[in-house]
Amino acid sequence: MNEDSHIYKACKRCYDITTRYLNLEDKTEIIKDTKLKLQTCLDLFTETILERWTPFVDDDDFQKHYLSISYNGGKDCQVLMIVYLASIFKKYEHQIQYKDVKIPAVYLKTYDNFPELIGFIKESKKLYELDLYVTNINEMVDTLNEYLDSRHSRHNENIGILLGTRQTDAVNYKMEAIQPTDKNYPKFIRIQPILSWSLRNVWSFLLFSKEPHCSLYDVGYTSLGKPSETVANPWLFNESTNPNINNRNLFENERDGVKDLTDCVCLPGWFLIDDMKERDGRNCIVKRKKSEQE
Repeated sequence: MNEDSHIYKACKRCYDITTRYLNLEDKTEIIKDTKLKLQTCLDLFTETILERWTPFVDDDDFQKHYLSISYNGGKDCQVLMIVYLASIFKKYEHQIQYKDVKIPAVYLKTYDNFPELIGFIKESKKLYELDLYVTNINEMVDTLNEYLDSRHSRHNENIGILLGTRQTDAVNYKMEAIQPTDKNYPKFIRIQPILSWSLRNVWSFLLFSKEPHCSLYDVGYTSLGKPSETVANPWLFNESTNPNINNRNLFENERDGVKDLTDCVCLPGWFLIDDMKERDGRNCIVKRKKSEQE
């Protein structure tokens, strides 16, 4: 009897995660809301995305267009990755069971990143069976062109790239789940299934999944940007007067307790649930604390 392929196992694991989450009791408003967001996201994949695009298109398939996922190791794109692989399992279960294939993905490397994040991205390649294309150009437009050209697609403007963007990432710009890129960008279709997810939704689902995640989130980081301009979120300093410390048990139904935080400089990233403060550790022209470098 043939052994199940690695991609089959990865997709089934993600499918089981989504199924278990949808079967959770509505013990909190966060769980109830996240279940609705998750089901909507799964429906979008089933009814629209995987009907128009596929990660497994061959050169003679003119019915569907090439699908890839942008992956940088952050919490948002990891949530998207889990839902994406779950959807692949639902649609392609029998086709991938014994097939040695990878998930097309791109890491748009626009600067040297945190060592912790780089390590997790490497771990993710195996965890999610990624064929990960890593760019090395500093300008975003050039990196996208480099990747699109590498696909040798007949119609680049029809390539779909999944993005873990949420609406709070661009509060002054109304985005759609499926939309073409702006006129000044390389032409492809932006596919953004978790646009409506809040920070609470992301943490609820990711913590429940028990999947490994970037360790920086364990020490107070909430949004990962350029290392020289990103620190642990200032709203997560471990002080008795910090109201966010009251969020200790917020996700008690999703995870197995919280470690002793007595000696921690900062609370874990998931103690912050205010979307408007998520990026407050970014764009800070500061050096990382010496303790974080050692």
